Amino acid sequence: MRRVRLFSKALIFMLVAFGVLAAVSGGYSAWQLSTLMTAEHEDKALAIAESIAGANVELILDGDATAIQAAIDTCMEIKGISYVLVANARGEVLAHTFAPAIPPAIRHAVREGQGLRQPVVQTLNTGPGGSFLHVTYPVLAGEAGNVHIGMNRSGVLGLIRDSVINHQILTLGFFFICAVAAWLFMGTISRPLIQLMEYARRVAAHDFTATIDIRFDDEVGDVAHAVRSTAEELASLITRLERSVAEATEELSTTLSTVSAIVNSMADGLMVTNESGRLLRFNPALLDIFALDAADAVGRSIDDLLGTSLADVLHMAGLDAAEPDAQPIEHRTVELPASVGDLEFPVEISIASVQRGDERNYVIIVRDITERKFVEEQLREARDRLEDRVRDRTARLERVNRQLVGEIAERKEAERALVAAEANYRLIFENAVEGIFRITPDGTCTEANPALARIFGYDSPDELLAACDQLVGNSRLDVESAQEFLVTLRANGEVRNHHSRAMRRDGRVIWVSLNARAIRDEHGNAVHFEGSVEDITERRESEAALKHRAFHDPLTALPNRSLFLNHLEMAMKRTRRSPGYLFSVLYMDLDRFKIINDSLGHNVGDLLLCHVSQTLTRCVRDVDTVSRFGGDEFAVLIEDIIDPRECIKIAKRILDEIRRPVILGGCEVLTAASIGIVLLTEDYDSAEDILRDADTAMYRAKELGKGHFKVFNQKMHDQALRQMQMENDLRQAVEHDGFEIHYQPIVAMDTGTVRALEARIRWRHTELGLLSPRDFLSLAEDTGLILPMGEWMMRHVCEQIHDWHERCGLDMPVGIILSARQFMQPTLPADIRDVLHATGVPPRLVILEIPESVLMHNLATSTALLGKLRELGVGIALIDYGSGMSSLSHLLQFRLDAIRIHSGLVARIDQDAEVCALVRSIVDLTRNIGVCGVASGVLRRTQAEILHQFQCPYVQGHLFGKPMPADRIPSFLHPDSAEVRSASS
Repeated sequence: MRRVRLFSKALIFMLVAFGVLAAVSGGYSAWQLSTLMTAEHEDKALAIAESIAGANVELILDGDATAIQAAIDTCMEIKGISYVLVANARGEVLAHTFAPAIPPAIRHAVREGQGLRQPVVQTLNTGPGGSFLHVTYPVLAGEAGNVHIGMNRSGVLGLIRDSVINHQILTLGFFFICAVAAWLFMGTISRPLIQLMEYARRVAAHDFTATIDIRFDDEVGDVAHAVRSTAEELASLITRLERSVAEATEELSTTLSTVSAIVNSMADGLMVTNESGRLLRFNPALLDIFALDAADAVGRSIDDLLGTSLADVLHMAGLDAAEPDAQPIEHRTVELPASVGDLEFPVEISIASVQRGDERNYVIIVRDITERKFVEEQLREARDRLEDRVRDRTARLERVNRQLVGEIAERKEAERALVAAEANYRLIFENAVEGIFRITPDGTCTEANPALARIFGYDSPDELLAACDQLVGNSRLDVESAQEFLVTLRANGEVRNHHSRAMRRDGRVIWVSLNARAIRDEHGNAVHFEGSVEDITERRESEAALKHRAFHDPLTALPNRSLFLNHLEMAMKRTRRSPGYLFSVLYMDLDRFKIINDSLGHNVGDLLLCHVSQTLTRCVRDVDTVSRFGGDEFAVLIEDIIDPRECIKIAKRILDEIRRPVILGGCEVLTAASIGIVLLTEDYDSAEDILRDADTAMYRAKELGKGHFKVFNQKMHDQALRQMQMENDLRQAVEHDGFEIHYQPIVAMDTGTVRALEARIRWRHTELGLLSPRDFLSLAEDTGLILPMGEWMMRHVCEQIHDWHERCGLDMPVGIILSARQFMQPTLPADIRDVLHATGVPPRLVILEIPESVLMHNLATSTALLGKLRELGVGIALIDYGSGMSSLSHLLQFRLDAIRIHSGLVARIDQDAEVCALVRSIVDLTRNIGVCGVASGVLRRTQAEILHQFQCPYVQGHLFGKPMPADRIPSFLHPDSAEVRSASS
């Protein structure tokens, strides 16, 4: 049922207002319930955390993870508890209830909670569907650690959701009842108004047949009565008016039909314009002439049709001076160009003026005279063509006459040129460097030049033709090649660069290149064949030599890597065709080759490589492939083996033969080799993958020691992939500063004060966590990343020393360990000078710690470099003393500031009497030569007591302090006396 729009708007407004009220009340109820439930869960979590912290203080202080785990497991039975985690004061997790691992968000909360003094409540999201109320409760104001409790918020959210849903259901029910009641009430009010509107619309459309039946005793009934009376009066008036209009219209229509029939039947175009030249009336013929639609023609100017103004047309017709009441002039015509789009055509117009009241109109009749003009133009063009043809025939006769005279002269010139060309051809033929021949279609040689005779070892062409008159049969060419050449020449009419073997008169085999083409008559038939022969023996030999050098090692003449890969791929294809076909690959690298090459010279090194290549060739079969890849790397492809153990026997035989001493260049040379073997090759898809795994096995053999072989297995490949991933991660860490510096104190034994710190680098790995130097330094050395890491560490430590001085006035010397690669860099002194200058750190606060093995590697270079470093004013310390073979004279030569005893010796002083005596001797040595002695790696009190008896001035180790971040150093030291905290506290 339709409703009045006024009431519809009122109904919509009430519905919207009631909906907003319901939403606001529901949201407020949800917020109030959420606040109460969250506060209740926070109080519950704080109470449980306080209970756990109070009951397990001693266990947390003792670090008893097992007892703490048992205690927190009982808390998981409490409803609402999702997890419990206990961490000590250093942020280390002692116990937790997660399985299998602690989520990253919880670990972050544990780190953030370190150092708190008051309980903290926060909300954590651990992933999809994981929202927890996390409580951090410090134990003993954070000195002992923290208790972390998480409560799942799903219960609180569930209660809130149920409450909101019940509230909304009740509101929607009440809202629906009110909406139905309002709908019914408005229906009773709007029904008579709708009937009045419908009746009014039908009266406005002159439909007086409708009636309205509203019988109310109120204002609506009065309005309905007034509307009926008005409609009846309008119906009477409109009927009389329509009758009068119909009579007048019928009379006018008859007149217009007559005039229209006359105008529309005219063949010429008719148009009526006003004084400004705008079209007022026109007939269909005019529309056809100008290709117009009736709608487009109305109001158009005469300029658009005739291309000229009305005034110009009147002037051409002689009507510009006519009187206003003048009569139309008959037979007054004017020819004008008209256009339809881009098409122009001629028209003839007749024009007359007509006065209509105060307005003057012009009646114009337009005739298309295109056909008439076309006939006239054709007659004129025919006359012009006839005249042109006569002139052309006359000029052509003159031109033919001149051509005849020229052709006679050209023919005489061509005859003279032909005689000269034949003489030139004969001269070229006789003196050409290439051999030239002529043969008949059946292969008979009819002509040859001297060069061709010399190529085949004859003294003259006649002698050659007498001995070899047939291309196929008794010629010097290879029979099959000559037959192929002749067949192709007959079929294609031309042959280019046909290479063939040939035999000279003296019996020497040569290579020749033949080119020939057919000479045809005017009917296209081959009369004979002409061609040339070039001796390409030297070129073929050069190409063969280049090809051999491209696939063989120039020193040993063994196949190179490219040829070896080709043989390996062919072996793989044979394995796919014949599953029983087996082959293996050996990858060999000489041990100590660089030492031999550097000490005895490159000539001896080359002789050794040749000797090894000959040894490998003797140790394998003829079907096997021995290859040199470059340097001292060789590869062997062992094919068609019955049992993979045959490959092991060959590898052992190779190692035994290479170990034998050999005299090279007057010197006895001893060497060995490491071999990697890939035995099972059936599952490989790429030859490069086989070489990769053989190379991996070879490096595993080198790790076992010199002169070994190792068979590849999948574990090696996985380890190589892990190593490669580790290297990539390390490169990323270098590029993005993924390292941290921890500092370990060096303590004076007599006073217990911290006298210096040693910087230790740590790697914050994204997956493995915090890694110590032993996990990645060897990889950094191998890849060369140790250099940017060392530069970063030097700059970072100096910046930290400056920061300590500025913030807390701490001036503590810090030792920085230099790697072997870093120490041997020629620019090391300049780099350290730049860092000290940039950070403003006094050189006396920087101690460069150099391992004993690094200093002893090259004594002359080490001594010179240490002198340059001393000029900077930095301290020099020798570390890991006791692990190498440095003598007393070297220690005096190096002019050291400190010597640190190797931790491996310190670890055994309370267990091995000989080691104890050795450490005592080193301590006495440092005291006697005036160098500070430092014992590193002190872990037990018994070790500290022995070192105290030896009067070792300085010690370092976990017993006195573990490596710690820079921000913990000031709090580790007492502000005044810098006393070390007790290790037991």
